[in-house]
Amino acid sequence: MAVGKEKCLEILKANLLVLLTLVGAAVGFIIGVVVRNTNPTDSTLMWVGILGEIYLNMLKMMIVPLIVASVITGTSTLDPKSNGKISLVSLGYILSTNFLGCLVGSILCVIIRPGEIAKTEVKALNSVPLETEDIFADLLRNIFPDNLISATFRKTITSYDTEKYKANVTINGTIVEVIETMVTGKNLSIANSTNILGILIASAVFGIATASTKEIGQPFFKFFYAATEIILVILGKLIWFTPIGVASLIGKTIGRTKNLEDDFSRLGLYIATQMIGYLLFMIVAVPLTYFILMRMNPFRFLFTLIHAFIIVFATTSTAIAIPESIRQLEGPNKLDRRVTRFVIPLCAAIERCGSCIYISISCLFVMQITEQEVDAASVVLVIILTTFSSLAIPSVTGASLITVIILLTALNIPPEAAALLYSFEWFLDRMRSITNYSVQVTCVVFTQRMCLSSLKTDNKDVETLNVLIEKENEIPIAEMVDDDKYLSEETFNQRL
Repeated sequence: MAVGKEKCLEILKANLLVLLTLVGAAVGFIIGVVVRNTNPTDSTLMWVGILGEIYLNMLKMMIVPLIVASVITGTSTLDPKSNGKISLVSLGYILSTNFLGCLVGSILCVIIRPGEIAKTEVKALNSVPLETEDIFADLLRNIFPDNLISATFRKTITSYDTEKYKANVTINGTIVEVIETMVTGKNLSIANSTNILGILIASAVFGIATASTKEIGQPFFKFFYAATEIILVILGKLIWFTPIGVASLIGKTIGRTKNLEDDFSRLGLYIATQMIGYLLFMIVAVPLTYFILMRMNPFRFLFTLIHAFIIVFATTSTAIAIPESIRQLEGPNKLDRRVTRFVIPLCAAIERCGSCIYISISCLFVMQITEQEVDAASVVLVIILTTFSSLAIPSVTGASLITVIILLTALNIPPEAAALLYSFEWFLDRMRSITNYSVQVTCVVFTQRMCLSSLKTDNKDVETLNVLIEKENEIPIAEMVDDDKYLSEETFNQRL
């Protein structure tokens, strides 16, 4: 009896943070429903969500330092051949899953046809969406930032000079005067958002250069190795604020929703189509991929990441979950840090399988409600545009909906029809973010499995480097032995 009690307490202690976070999510839903029924003011919603904002700020503060330090230490312990293989494998996986997301979403929308029962009036949006060519131009500019310091808090985007003019259009056989917007010029401007992709590429370059300099680069490596461990210790403390932050964020989100029942009656089939796409990947594709690769229980693997999933659900950003992902993948799941610390930030920047499902379904849905012909050519065009546009979707709230508007413009469909999609954006944004994250963590497993031979080859160099670091710091040899990360005392003496 005592043994069973001790085991239960041990399990409870090991999963305490997850349980508290789930309780926080439930409390957040209750707070949101109560606040929503009181017709809250903006001031009320601000105070409900203030603790969540503070929690997000604490995590965001550590993301850039962690990416820089972890990518440099990860890539510097690999030779150029291994770095290239890891990059190619992970990039191939990302492009493949993004394409599959587009394909699955398009097929589901064509079969279910949710737009046929949700036809609505088109309302004008006062914005000029980016052109497709400008999306890719901005992507290339941000891959190679001109200033690494400014890349930590801003990135380059294309902006337009516009003029408004009156025009006569025919609506239902009646000529109506409307205000149109015309683009008169293009400029490069700055957006207040972290250029994660640029920082990732620059850090990888520094890491590869560190590896090539060998002994000369060891002080540089040791600094960032120590920085990574220090940041992870800080994040290990901050992560205990997750239950409070999740409760606050969910409470604010639920509290500000309006006309929930009316919107659901019109968009129910559209939401169901989206959910089928997400569940196909989260419950079928991801577990099956993991089982084929590892021959282990995939749901046990996903359960170890449940805390990170809750963070993604609450914040709608996979980038916010980078620290927790590294902690869980390297800890309970024992994945190689040289893979995790490069692939996780890369996936957070450009892996958008769930977003691809959302964008492809949304574009075809809008085509259906505006009575556009949905033929094979238009479906193929949506798949191609969505696959490439997904590489430029930032890891921020609502970015996928902006991409939908951009693609509708490229398809010569009135983007104003996308206004209907805002109703349940708060919910679908969270579901596609969770889908994105489930595919991202599987990418780490896939990459390590495909690059296993290269990683084994590099183990000797990593061991030697660890020994040199600890010898210089005069750490006793007995304290160096930690699983298979460092050399044993016997091997160390033999190499001496």
